[in-house]
Amino acid sequence: MRLGNKSIRVLLYSNYIIIMKHIFISILVLSALLFSCKNKEGIKPEHKDIVDAVFASGKAVTVNQYKVTANSEGYITTSLVAEGDSVKMGQTLFRIQNDVQLTQVTNAMENLKYAQTKMASDAPQIQQLEEQINQANIKKQTDSINFGRYQNLIATNAVSKADYDNVGLQYKNDISNIKVLQKQLADLKQNLTLNATNAKAQLQIQQQNNGFYSVISAANGLILNVYKKNGDYVKKGEAIADMGNGKVIARLQVAEDDINRIQLNQLVLLSLNTDKTHVYKASVSKIYPSFDATSQSFIVEATFTEHPQLLKDGTQLQANFIIKEKKNVLVIPANYLAEGDSITLQVEHKKVGIKTGIKTLEWAEITDGLTGNEILELPKK
Repeated sequence: MRLGNKSIRVLLYSNYIIIMKHIFISILVLSALLFSCKNKEGIKPEHKDIVDAVFASGKAVTVNQYKVTANSEGYITTSLVAEGDSVKMGQTLFRIQNDVQLTQVTNAMENLKYAQTKMASDAPQIQQLEEQINQANIKKQTDSINFGRYQNLIATNAVSKADYDNVGLQYKNDISNIKVLQKQLADLKQNLTLNATNAKAQLQIQQQNNGFYSVISAANGLILNVYKKNGDYVKKGEAIADMGNGKVIARLQVAEDDINRIQLNQLVLLSLNTDKTHVYKASVSKIYPSFDATSQSFIVEATFTEHPQLLKDGTQLQANFIIKEKKNVLVIPANYLAEGDSITLQVEHKKVGIKTGIKTLEWAEITDGLTGNEILELPKK
């Protein structure tokens, strides 16, 4: 019987599927046999150097680091620094638009000038009162002479008692009037001085407020990051840049389970993401007492005892806190250790309890229960 082209293709495809199934089954059987043989061979404990360490990740940070924030709100008009710039304490870093505040300063200056003019010795109000006092003194002097003449006349009964009393009363009124005018002048000068003092204080306040529109460096240091550029709007208290000074240290995130194993001055081995070929030594310099909710870890700082030549702020790194080191100890692969510290001997597949020391992801130290001549097999899961 003749088959069409389509039938031949279907037959060939079916044969191909059958052949591939046989090949796949053969591979599985071979893998199982190899695994079984490997399992039957087992392993022996061996002697190695082993290190007990706590792993952590983190980054390099400048010791004295703080955020440069805006003391007022507005648009940034001038950026005087960029990342990597060294700055001095008191140096202006950024300027924020302050047109309205400049108007306030100008008004305060005009108010001060006006107040100072009002309290000048030639000011109209002061001159007017001083002239009144001068005229009152002249009148008092005239009335004093007249009162003295009437005192002589009354002694000879040349004037009446009523006229004498009127002249004396006029003289006393002159004295009282002068005191009132002098008091008015003193009060006027005091008020004008107070107005000038208040105007000066207002000017100082407005000048200080105007200073808030210039962002000033609080210390010597290095600009690490700049978050805003010219034309950006900033709110009061918003961060514009990061700045730091001092040495660069490692800030590390340690898991809750491991924090009690960390101590001050403990040896730390650090590997930088920018230089993975070299391991740098450091020492634990600070352990923060409070749990950091943001990173869900405890924060530990380590100071480099072997400092990298080039270390930039923010460099990511990995750390191993060295807890204990042992030389030439008996170890087995960690996956041969069953739960509860037991192993399985190849002979009779016997399960035996042992005592362990240092455990790492790869190896487990055997302190008792094995001589080193036993052959072990993987424990059953």
